[in-house]
Amino acid sequence: MRQRQHIVQRYEDELLHLRSLMERMGGLVEHQLSLILTGITENDAATALQAARQDDMVDALEHEIETLAIRLLALRGPMAADLREIVACIPMTGALERMGDYASSIARRLSEMEQPIPRPARLALGEMGRLVLEHLRRVMDALERKDASAAHAIWEADQLVDQYCEAMTADSLEQMTLNPHTIRLHIALLFIIRNLERIGDHTTNMAERVVFMVTGSMLPPSRPHGHAGQDTAYP
Repeated sequence: MRQRQHIVQRYEDELLHLRSLMERMGGLVEHQLSLILTGITENDAATALQAARQDDMVDALEHEIETLAIRLLALRGPMAADLREIVACIPMTGALERMGDYASSIARRLSEMEQPIPRPARLALGEMGRLVLEHLRRVMDALERKDASAAHAIWEADQLVDQYCEAMTADSLEQMTLNPHTIRLHIALLFIIRNLERIGDHTTNMAERVVFMVTGSMLPPSRPHGHAGQDTAYP
């Protein structure tokens, strides 16, 4: 009896540790996005580059979480809600890792720009970035509280990020046509816009997993945006 209690306690401790690691990884990616936002809104490439320097820590946490999740699946025989939670953690860590990659990509792009971002574009990028960061914070909160309704709301709200992406992309393309000497600047802006949009998409993917984890049901295959099948990384 005592041995069984020890096994149960060990399992619960490992599950709590898994949740703690997920929280740490999400917090680290949130910090990366905050640094990126500062870099964009203040034309501060040095601050943005701090996000790229944290990428190794994000990768290490992804590996640690996946290793622990596989161990729990293989040795502990979780069932029902615990099983769904552990299974969902694996793709969610992958989503967070990709967000970190996109944040690092934005940081490098900012550091390589030959001229500062014009104020109108800087303000628009700042608004888009704040929306993406807010969605990530909300999905991490929904994960912690196991709140399927909150996760579903984030899934639906992703179309707001897409609207920013579409409007800003159209504006950059127009500026490239009207002012050919700004082509290099706007190519860089298009990369940044697209990477922010992809971070938003991965946040939406996490929201889907939270809904599955809590309810056992998958959201409809139709997404609230048109980019579900694309995952192009930009340098």
